[in-house]
Amino acid sequence: MLADILAEKYFERMDERMKKIPELRRLITAKEAGQYFSLSTETIYRMASLKKLPYLKIGDRVLFDIKTLDHWIERHLIKEKEWKREELKAEIEKDKLDAKGSKESDLLTLLKKK
Repeated sequence: MLADILAEKYFERMDERMKKIPELRRLITAKEAGQYFSLSTETIYRMASLKKLPYLKIGDRVLFDIKTLDHWIERHLIKEKEWKREELKAEIEKDKLDAKGSKESDLLTLLKKK
């Protein structure tokens, strides 16, 4: 449920950003990529220089391919399964702690009776 709401909000924001970028262009500047990702231009340049974000260099210009950025987003998007896995891990850990605590209290009760 939460994942669906977050995904819906994400895609709404992406649609708004796409409207700001001319549709006929496939390559965008770092400034436009920053708007696309809601990040600063400096962060976009830093991620590109660290090879964390795919880019294309033509002469002195650093450009970003929108299709490649969309693919990058899909690869780095945390999926609902991963969220559920994390939630299950937390529940299992909590159950283990609760079980350990109840065993200790049972043991204390037995010792007090003796």
